Amino acid sequence: MSNHHQSLDMANLDLYKQYLVSAFLAMEPSDSLISLARKCGGGFISEDVQQFIWAYCINNSEENCYVPYLKIFLKKLIDEVESTGGDVLDEFYERYAHYMVSLKEDAPGNEKAWIVKCISFFFHDVPSHPGQMQMVVPLQCSLNMLEGDTGCALWPSSLFLSEFILSCPEVFTRKSCFEVGSGVGLLGVCLKHVTASQVILTDGDASSLENLRLNLEMNKVENLDTSLDRSKSSPYMVFSANQAKSSHSINF
Repeated sequence: MSNHHQSLDMANLDLYKQYLVSAFLAMEPSDSLISLARKCGGGFISEDVQQFIWAYCINNSEENCYVPYLKIFLKKLIDEVESTGGDVLDEFYERYAHYMVSLKEDAPGNEKAWIVKCISFFFHDVPSHPGQMQMVVPLQCSLNMLEGDTGCALWPSSLFLSEFILSCPEVFTRKSCFEVGSGVGLLGVCLKHVTASQVILTDGDASSLENLRLNLEMNKVENLDTSLDRSKSSPYMVFSANQAKSSHSINF
């Protein structure tokens, strides 16, 4: 595991451990992580599972993860292990105490308004993805709906549609695709992955579009051709998977 923004080499981990790391990087609710941790340990969170969580999640991702999220997860993890009579790793107590002190010292209003969630997709014996086990998509999202409106949040519908795109690439390969309200850009990244010939992404909010551009660049989507016409409130973004500039014009 290199860092929070890069694909993780988890081929040697069992499936539940892969799911646990992926859920952590996507910042899913702590209860979901605890449930997966129990499955990793055969019904309870063993010392081996705790060591795994420390090595693959907490200790390796602190610089890039949202600290209040880590604090909540650690509290629930400690409560879970203690409630079952298990021994909690000293590292968990020490890190949780550190977060309690450091968060109190932070001045109000200095909390990070943006976080990066890493969404993982797994491929198991899929002919369209030979030799590929995992795809990780880092996405910057806003913690505050007042910053970037709803277009800077990650919604469940985009997750479901992304799974469909990656599961049925033949529907989108070498096709021109147009998305209304592209938000953080997850679908655009997936469409590039299945080599759609041209992708047009739109959003009605300028700050959402800027965040979308950042996310595409973070995922190495190139050849962006951006139009932002504030007078018509019709921003859109075009990129071509075939490395050619788009000649399409869009009228809203």
